[in-house]
This record gives sequence, C-alpha cells and structure tokens, in this order.
Amino acid sequence: MPEGGRRVVGVRTVRCAVITALPRACTLATSGAIVLVTALTALVPQSASAQAVSPQATGQSSADTLRLSLDDALRLAEGGNPAYRQTENSLGLNPVETRTTWLGELIPSVSLSLFNTSYTGNLQRLGVGPLGDPIENPAAEWVYFSNTSQALNVSWQFQGLSLFDTHRRQRLVNRERVLASSAALTGLRVDVRRQYMDALEQRELARAEEELVAARELDREVAERLFSMAARTRVDVLNAELAIEQQRLELQRQESAYQRALISLGTTLGLDGPEAMALADEPLPIFDPGTLDVETLVRRALDANPRLRQSEVQVRQADVAVSEQRNNWWPQVSMGFDVFRRAQERNEGALFDMSFDQDLDQRFFLQLSLPVFNNFFEKRRASEQASVELDNRREADRETRLEVEEEVRVARLELENQWETLRLAERSREIAEEALRLAREEYRLGSRSFEDLRSSFDQEAETRRQVIAARYGFVDALLDLEAAVGEPVRPEN
Repeated sequence: MPEGGRRVVGVRTVRCAVITALPRACTLATSGAIVLVTALTALVPQSASAQAVSPQATGQSSADTLRLSLDDALRLAEGGNPAYRQTENSLGLNPVETRTTWLGELIPSVSLSLFNTSYTGNLQRLGVGPLGDPIENPAAEWVYFSNTSQALNVSWQFQGLSLFDTHRRQRLVNRERVLASSAALTGLRVDVRRQYMDALEQRELARAEEELVAARELDREVAERLFSMAARTRVDVLNAELAIEQQRLELQRQESAYQRALISLGTTLGLDGPEAMALADEPLPIFDPGTLDVETLVRRALDANPRLRQSEVQVRQADVAVSEQRNNWWPQVSMGFDVFRRAQERNEGALFDMSFDQDLDQRFFLQLSLPVFNNFFEKRRASEQASVELDNRREADRETRLEVEEEVRVARLELENQWETLRLAERSREIAEEALRLAREEYRLGSRSFEDLRSSFDQEAETRRQVIAARYGFVDALLDLEAAVGEPVRPEN
C-alpha cells in the first residue's frame, strides 16, 4: 500500500479514537459538574421560601403552623382586628342610649323623697311694738321645732316637636354606628383579601425564582459539557455560574418580600405574637370584565357604597338640627303632679316621724312659657347656622355621589386595562418561551453565544414575572372596584 494511504489510515484511526474517547470525557465532566453542584448546594444555606413553605425549616413543628385559607383569614380578622372590634363595641351603646332617651324624654321624670327630717332652734331677742318699731322681747328664749317630710313629684315638659326630634336624632346616631361598623367590615374584608392575594403573589414569584435558579443550573451544565468538549471557553462556564448567583440573590429578595407580606397579613388579622403561617392556594377570580355593565355598577354603588350611606345619615342629622333650632321659638309646656306629707311639732315631737296619718297634700300644675324674646339674636344666629349646615351637608352628599360614581367608572376602566395587560403578558411569555427554546438549541449547536442565550433567558424570566404581576394586578383592580361599589361584583355574586 502506498505511504500516503498508510497516513490516511493512521489519521482515521486517531480520529476514531478521539471520537470514541469524547463520550467518556463528557461523562466524566458531567459527573464532576454534578459533584460540584452537590457540594455547592451543601454549602449554600436553605432559602427563605423553603422555610416559609416547610415549617420544619424554621425549627417549628407542623402542629405549630397556622394553616389559613382565605375564608379562615376573613373569620380571624372579624374576630381579631382591633379597629373593627372597636366599631363592634360601639354598637353596644345603641340599646342603652335608646332606653335612656325613652325614659328621659317620653316618660315623665319622677323624683321621690322618703325621708327628710330636721331639728331647728330659734331665739328672738327683738320684738315688734304696737307702732311697728323694734323693741326688746321680754320673753326671749330658745324655741325648738322638728319636722319630717316625704314627697313624690312627677313632671313632664316639652317644647315644640322636641320629643320627636330627640328620638329621631337617637335613631340616626344608632344608624350611624351600624353603618360605621358595616363600612369597617367591608373595608376589612377588602384589606384581608388584598393582603392575602399579595402574599400569594410574593410566594408565586418566589417559586418562579426557584424555577429560574434550576433553569440557570441546567444552562451551566450545558456550558460545562460544551467546555469539556472544547466547543466553548471557560468564560461561558463562569458567566453561567455568575448568572446562577445573581438569580439566587433575586430569589432571596423575593422570599424576604413574601415574609413581609405574611407579617402584614398577621397584623391585619390581629394575631397576638409571631406565628408561622401557611397559606392555602386560592383560585384567582379572573374573568372577562366585559360582562360587567358600568351603569349597573354605578346604580349598585349608589345603593350600597358605605361612604354614601353615611353621607345620607349626616344630611338627615343636619335636618334634625334645623328642626331643633325651630323648637326654640315654640312655647315651653311644663306640667306635673306633687304628693307630699309634712309633720311639724315643737321640740323633738316630729323628729323621725314617718307616719302618713296627717298633713297629706297634693298639687297639680301646668306652666306655659313663651321664650320668644329670650336671647332673640342668638337664636336667630343658631337657626341660620343650622340652615347653612344643612345646605352644606346636601352639597357634600352630592359631592360624595359624584366621587363614588367616578371611582366606579375609573375602577371599571382599570379592570378592563388589567385584563388586556394580562392577555398581552401571556402572549409575550409564549413568544419568549419559544425564543428561549430556540436560543438553547442554537447555543448547543454553536451558532449563538452565551451572552445571546442569557439575553433570551432574561427576557423569558421577565415575561414570567410580568404574567404573575398581571394576574394579581387584575385581582387588585377587581378589589378596587368592589370597594368602590361596596359589595362583590364577581359573576358568581
């Protein structure tokens, strides 16, 4: 065989040997990478999200972890939130004040004196002469008297429509407390839902960051495999490791945000002391807002919005104040009935005398006074001031109606915008996922650099975060709309 042929055979033999040895080298490199990843994993501390999801990671047993669904959180907030409990405590004044108003205004006032005894002495040193001039009393000596009396008085007075106005005002005060409690409950439920969903968002973002860390580790393994095959340089491996560390830093930040969200939720729930919490997954109320008619929402808000209902009560209270000022110009009527008994004797004869066999009297009286000219100018000023206050309250109520209508329309528009944002974010993520898949294939084939692969990876990661933010942004917009309306507006409601 010619010499050149032997060379060709030799070269082919060497190439075959190299190609045969490459899988073994790749296997060894891959095994070394796995050992290195295992060693780094053992050195890296556990993440905060693992501690949040697993109670054992925080040193607490599963029995010490408070597992909450959204309904459980709402019930805990109603029983433990300090601000809402204060409004509930104020409701206890309604029956007491109502009874007091009935007894003090409608029912006559009654006073009873069962025992009033006294012992007095009198010394007259001067007397009166026949001409009315003072003269010395020839029989100047101490004279002692004793008396005991019992009395029963029943009286009743009113002026104009004061009886009706007093009861109207008390009913409005009671109504205002009820509405304040209802508004506090509505606001509390919105806050709990918002903070619960915020905690779920932070947890979902933390899980997404964990997935991104795992994906970057896979890219590093690919870079190490290609480096072992001399298809890439050591720079790609270092850049891959740098990307992993940066992703772990982002994961740590996100886990810290999740812990802060849990602490904020626990404060709103009124939990005493630190306690580990595990939140249950809740289906997000995401739907096409095109089914919500804005005019219907505005009409519902005008009937159910807590601020508007409280404003209506304030207008009625101002109207009662005007009526009370008008009563000052009416005659004041007072009537009553007295029954009393008095026993009076010289010396101590009537002292502690509780018998009712003598000196029993009774009296009925009716008094009519005309306070027209009493503080005339002050009454005029107070009356005009009450009228102006009523007009201002009506304008304030009208302003509140306009604000509520604006809030509903803006919230409905924002809900529609969030719906479109979510659709665009999901479409962007689909495109980014396909681009990343193709970028990885091209990187393995050598037609794309690691920097290009990292750029595609960052874009896919950002779109993943955008989808999560858009989903929970829709929920936030829905909660804003329900807060403006004053009641749930979801299709199932």
